[in-house]
Amino acid sequence: MNVRRAARGIGRAHHRARVGDAAPAPASSSSSPPGFVTVFPGWNVWALWRADDPDRGILGTIWTLGMSADQELRVWVEDQIKDNAHGAAVADPLNPAALRGAQIQIIPSANGLKVDATRADIPELAGSLQLGNKDSKASRVFVRFFNRGEQSVMPWPHDANVLLDSSFVPSSSNSITNGAAPGSLAGSATAIAKDAETVVKVIAIGGGLVLATVLVIALANTSRKAAAA
Repeated sequence: MNVRRAARGIGRAHHRARVGDAAPAPASSSSSPPGFVTVFPGWNVWALWRADDPDRGILGTIWTLGMSADQELRVWVEDQIKDNAHGAAVADPLNPAALRGAQIQIIPSANGLKVDATRADIPELAGSLQLGNKDSKASRVFVRFFNRGEQSVMPWPHDANVLLDSSFVPSSSNSITNGAAPGSLAGSATAIAKDAETVVKVIAIGGGLVLATVLVIALANTSRKAAAA
C-alpha cells in the first residue's frame, strides 16, 4: 500500500507506545490482500484505535463541533465506507445530516468472532504508532455495521486520529453478526414510493426532519395531458 507515513499522520516519533502493543496476530487466511479490508454483505465488525486527543486542525474542529467522540467515530466509519468501498451500502439511502453515522453501532467487543485481517499484516501500520496530538493516548473501540449492498474490498482505513486495527469474519452462529438488518428511514420511504407512486424527500432543517411528499404520478399525468394538447 503506497501511503506516505507523514501525509497520513502516522509517521511521528513514538514518544510512548500509544497504539499497537497488543495488536492481534496476523490472520492466517485473510479475505483481502495486505493493505485492504473486506466489507462483507450483512453485518461487519471492526476494531479501531481512536485518539483520545485528536489532531483536527481548525477546519476539523469546526466540522465536528457539537459531536460526541462516539458520533464522530460513527460518521468517520460511514464516510470511509461510502467513499472507498465500491458497491457497499451502509449509510441510510435517505441520509440527512441529522442521521449521519446512525447506521454504525458501537459495541463492547467482538467476542467469539475470528479475525479476518489485521494491521499487523501491513508493515507501515504494524507496531506502535502515534495517533492524534503529541502524547495523546488512544482507545480501542469496536463497531459493527450492516452492508445492504455487495461485498467490497477497500484500502485500509486510517488517518491522523483513527486507525483500523482489525476486521472480523461474520458468523451465522454468533449473535453479533447473525441478526436482522437495523431499521432504516429509507425502508418506510420506499414502501410509500411503491404504494402511492411518490418520491419522499427528507430535508434536515436544524435538529428536526421534515418529510416532503411529491406526487410524481400527478406531475406525470399533467405532462402527458400537456403533450397531447
